[in-house]
Amino acid sequence: MIKKIFVIVNPASGKPQPILHTLNKVFRGADTDWDIALTKHSGDAERFARQASENGYDVVAGFGGDGTVMEVARGLLGTNTPMGILPGGTANLMSVELGIPKDLALAAGIIVNPESEVRFVDLGTVNDTYFALRIGMGFSAERVKSADRALKDKYGKMAYSIGALKALTKLKKAEYRITLDGQTIVTQGISCFIDNAGNLGKAGFSAAENISISDGLLDVILIRDASYETYVSMSRVLTSFDPESSTFHHWQAREILIETNPPLTLNIDGEIVGQTPISVKVIPQAVRVMVSGSQTA
Repeated sequence: MIKKIFVIVNPASGKPQPILHTLNKVFRGADTDWDIALTKHSGDAERFARQASENGYDVVAGFGGDGTVMEVARGLLGTNTPMGILPGGTANLMSVELGIPKDLALAAGIIVNPESEVRFVDLGTVNDTYFALRIGMGFSAERVKSADRALKDKYGKMAYSIGALKALTKLKKAEYRITLDGQTIVTQGISCFIDNAGNLGKAGFSAAENISISDGLLDVILIRDASYETYVSMSRVLTSFDPESSTFHHWQAREILIETNPPLTLNIDGEIVGQTPISVKVIPQAVRVMVSGSQTA
């Protein structure tokens, strides 16, 4: 039974909303004690999570977007303390991937529900940091880069669609040299993803149907061009990925090296960080996450 929960809140995430009353009602209703800390700077959530684990809390939960969740996950690496996810950001892709509801009371209820289970989740390492969802480069990164905070505050999720339109004006092909578990491929494309998780922000919509956040593998998807056929193929990707498509390449590997000409901006879990080249590895079963009993597969 969960007796002590530590909640880390990013007050800058998502839309303004009261959360303390909701959390108190759910946790106290389950006879569970809980404490809270507010983040002010990058790295706070990771530090708070590590300290909470060391102090014996049963669960460390993060309220915020995917960036907050990733920081909490980093803080819990190497521990047996499970993570709770309380979606509070703009996209919340990790919560969608793990079947955690957007509604705060329902998400908090998973943490204290005795029928909930713990799911082991893979993480990836990239250039000495970590990621949980995916790395994007090329068009993908330019799209996120264009969807700045002002755009997100004004339009919410629509900011990414607006960012995509802006990124189209900068669309160029690059040469990719991709090494997958020692095997090298040279090709061209407009965008490339290294996926740990498959979902695209909506339940049932995935970059490929066989991507799993718990399979010990990373998935590399290269988009070759921006032709009409690409967009037709993309619509099919959302329901049934065709690995033989002439506009997409799909590989799986545990260790990946990507070099590009020219160097490309990187989007790592929604944050613009650095440029190619990148060296990536998977860390199987790196973090334990509280999920509902039907979401452990």
